[in-house]
Amino acid sequence: MRTKDQDKQQRIKDAVVHLILREGIDGMSISKIAREAGISPATIYVYYGSKEEMLSEVFREYSRAPYRYLMQQVRPEMDGSALIETIVRGSYRFSREHEEIFSFVEQCSRCPTLSESVSEEECSCDILDLIHSYQERGLLRRCSDWNMGAMLFAPVRFLAMNRCTQDSGEEQLEELVRMLQELLLF
Repeated sequence: MRTKDQDKQQRIKDAVVHLILREGIDGMSISKIAREAGISPATIYVYYGSKEEMLSEVFREYSRAPYRYLMQQVRPEMDGSALIETIVRGSYRFSREHEEIFSFVEQCSRCPTLSESVSEEECSCDILDLIHSYQERGLLRRCSDWNMGAMLFAPVRFLAMNRCTQDSGEEQLEELVRMLQELLLF
């Protein structure tokens, strides 16, 4: 049995991302991934049982990346206002600093098969737990996780996908932070 090499596995993940961004999900094949990664097609099966499993695992890992990034930015001792601002600005910053990952996740999110295999709630559980603690302490209004995600993350995704210029992006973020603070704080 062949041993797993983290460098090869990362090259496979990178190839998946590059190919999906360049050719779309339907244009991707095991042979194209292998060629892009500089490995044999058989090597992919050392790491993944099937193309579908590989796509789901790569999508799941990268879907979690923005939330891991945010968890490094937030502090439990922040007040509600600072938490909202940190989540909004951090989400936008992640989309700019990690454009490929952001675009890959957005594209895969629109694929019904992939979006069913990886739930937003599963990926964002740490941030949701933090938000729940703020709600329990009476610092944020209570609402469903779906609505909270729609209010905090969807507008930022919209701004990021529409590639606001640096100046207008900052203005839009500032306005969005204020609006969300008014909506979500007591």
